[in-house]
Amino acid sequence: MDKAKLVKTFNDLKKEISELKKNKSMHQIVSKFKSEKKLIEKKIEKAVQVEIKKAKQFLNDQKKELDLLSKKVEKMITKKSTKKTASNKSKSGKKFPAKKVAGERKSTTKKASSKSAE
Repeated sequence: MDKAKLVKTFNDLKKEISELKKNKSMHQIVSKFKSEKKLIEKKIEKAVQVEIKKAKQFLNDQKKELDLLSKKVEKMITKKSTKKTASNKSKSGKKFPAKKVAGERKSTTKKASSKSAE
């Protein structure tokens, strides 16, 4: 409901109440308030239901989008993990002898050559 409509309704009610006061019919005033209360409650409930429906739709859309993103992430993770396990298996399957350090060889050969020179 628009603000202008609410203001107009309120002003109309003020006029009606002032007229009823002049007639001194309190029963009519009370019944008028109750009927207006019911009308306003219905309008508010309707507006709230519309907003709840919109919010639920928004949540459902976001959930769908989140599920899609989750699936994409899972695919990426499985691709990376399969690549790593495949490369690890090929590396671990072959056993190479330990590499010898070149510096150790040179030092042993020098000692041997120095003994023969003496």
